[in-house]
Amino acid sequence: MQMYEAAELRKKWDSRPCSHPHVVSEYHRGTKTGDYVCTTCGDVGWGKNWPTEEAQHKLKE
Repeated sequence: MQMYEAAELRKKWDSRPCSHPHVVSEYHRGTKTGDYVCTTCGDVGWGKNWPTEEAQHKLKE
C-alpha cells in the first residue's frame, strides 16, 4: 500500500479502535519503507508483527 493511501485511510477511520486484522508492506513511490500498514484503518508500524507486539505491550501496562 502506498503511503498516501494509508494516510487517506487514517483520515477516514478517525482514530476509532482497530484490531489490525491484516497488514501489508508500505511503499513510497514504489520503494518499500520497511513499515507495515493496516488495510482496515491505515495505522502504520514497524515489522510485520507490530499489531501483535503492540497488543502484548498494552497488556503489560
